Amino acid sequence: MSAYGEAFSHSLGQNQTFAMTPENYPVVGRFKNETAVAMTLYLEMVPEEVILEPGDEVELLAQPTGNVLPLDVAPLEDGLHIHAHKEWDPDWHVRFRGRVIKAGNPTRLSDYR
Repeated sequence: MSAYGEAFSHSLGQNQTFAMTPENYPVVGRFKNETAVAMTLYLEMVPEEVILEPGDEVELLAQPTGNVLPLDVAPLEDGLHIHAHKEWDPDWHVRFRGRVIKAGNPTRLSDYR
């Protein structure tokens, strides 16, 4: 599978717990499906999935804590398995075509065209 992915490893700040809307969450990775078939981003530990059709590109957003980065990204036959460093529930969101979307089980980007 050929997919472009860039996961960031810089710190988001230690124990930042102030109220922030998902639209303002920091970008922790960028992923693009450069294949001819759909691929899935499997987001853990709260099992959520984002399905990208060929050509789709997203920014992965997470709440700003000191426990999200670095991400662990492992290739799978049908996508990528993504774990936050130590954060149990990073409150995953994606930015797709300028729209911020809460990751669900599953989230199909084709529903947001």
